[in-house]
Amino acid sequence: MNGSQAVEARPGNASGVDGPVVWWSSLGVLCIALVAPVLAAQVPPLTDYPNHLARCYVLAFGSRDPVLSQMFSAHWQIIPNMAIDLLLPALMHVFSPLTAGRIVLALCLLTPTTGAIALSYAYFQRRSFWQLTAGFAAFNVLFLMGFMNFALAVGIAMWGAAAWVQYRDTTPAMAIASGVVIGIAVFFFHLMGFCFYALLVGGYEFFAILDGGLTQPGGIVNVLKRALLAAIPFVIPFGLYVFSPLGKTSSAPVWASHSRKVWSVLIPFLDYSTTFDVLLMMPVIGFLLLCVWQGKSRIARPGALCAAILLFAYAILPTSLKGVWWVDSRMMVMFGFVLFATFLPSGLSRRSETIAATVLAILFLAKITFITGVWVHSQREVRDVRQVIAPIEPGSRVLDVDVEKSDNPAWFATMPVGRRIPHLNPTYWHLASFALLDKRAFWPTIFATDVQQPIRVREPYLKIVGLGTGPPDYQFLGPHPMTDEDKGRYPFLDDWDRNFDYVLLMNADGAGDLRNFLPAKLELLDRQGFAALFRIKK
Repeated sequence: MNGSQAVEARPGNASGVDGPVVWWSSLGVLCIALVAPVLAAQVPPLTDYPNHLARCYVLAFGSRDPVLSQMFSAHWQIIPNMAIDLLLPALMHVFSPLTAGRIVLALCLLTPTTGAIALSYAYFQRRSFWQLTAGFAAFNVLFLMGFMNFALAVGIAMWGAAAWVQYRDTTPAMAIASGVVIGIAVFFFHLMGFCFYALLVGGYEFFAILDGGLTQPGGIVNVLKRALLAAIPFVIPFGLYVFSPLGKTSSAPVWASHSRKVWSVLIPFLDYSTTFDVLLMMPVIGFLLLCVWQGKSRIARPGALCAAILLFAYAILPTSLKGVWWVDSRMMVMFGFVLFATFLPSGLSRRSETIAATVLAILFLAKITFITGVWVHSQREVRDVRQVIAPIEPGSRVLDVDVEKSDNPAWFATMPVGRRIPHLNPTYWHLASFALLDKRAFWPTIFATDVQQPIRVREPYLKIVGLGTGPPDYQFLGPHPMTDEDKGRYPFLDDWDRNFDYVLLMNADGAGDLRNFLPAKLELLDRQGFAALFRIKK
């Protein structure tokens, strides 16, 4: 018996919503719907995305640019977090940076969604309308935070696991050979994706070994043989990790509060509105639970084991480990995709299938419509930033700051939906990246300071680089007191008026009259809605 099967598999339906014509047409519509927001918005409100664009722009053109080459140098090493650093610079030589970025964003949505669908088909050997609901997890919170390497790695892991499940027992040599390639690729894409791939393959092999019978003649030998063959794809990545800088990195873990742990269970399904998303997902999860309750479902045992391990890992893991953030939340994103791949409605009447498929399709299109609207509206912020930075000269040093919640809490609570991910980060934090993308200027919060980045900052800019976090509160430029934590996070604020040429203020529409803000040090050059630019008086 195949290790993935909960019950005997049956062939795909020849008609109905699971029929090949309807199913493949629905898959095509799903893919078009997933990329529709990407096509509608030139720069989507994804927190880290502009920063990634700027870093990849440096990798693509920095060595030959007389200005950027004075700021940065490439620093390639064994980094298990570099999917877009391998893809985006190459695409930028063919397409404009923003077009190249949108191509990779589309891959970040399509790869994990279709990977979950492929894994489900490998588990059950049939098509189902339910498999297409994996699209509900595509716009998860971590994708909105711009974790592109992670998204691509999760997708490749599921595609690789699907290939392993499909071919391991029929053509083992091909399965193992492809597993070696996928294992190395997903390792370089993102370490968490590699662990996910290992978990999916390990779950399949665990049940295949159990089904083979440990007490049968030669059972122990077969177990050892199967385990050793399954380990082959992971030998090289394990060795790479041992010799990578990340393998030698150590830092104190950071733990999430109990309230955030509880809230973060919803991370696979949330985007910009908690209320909207909860109301949207209630029928989806309710349908799943109803099918289980009525015994009209099938569950793939390897996927169920994987889901259980991910939930347990989420409960016990910290938020930060070895310098990697949102470790526990990544477990929930992977769980979301596994949930759609592992469960399958079974035994429903054709009428029930049609009604369920129709309702789920309407809910998904409502989600896509909402996200598209948020993304289109957010282009105002991008335009404001790109307009106010027009006076900046190449090679300038631009200090990016923010109007934070403490400055105007009433306004912050009512600012546009696309500027924040509920309970987490603002989405506009790295829009100052356009100082580099448009003007080839330096800003201090570029991702370039840890072992997971393939670029380094040169002197004299090195002394004003930050930690890649969000921008500081603009009030810190004045006599506003700073905590020791703030001082450690923003070391570039020391002598800021001597070390920088311009100050770029974001969320400027939440501030008061800026013409009299630090008039002895700053000259307001332009203010356009979301953004304002000051020249520092020397």
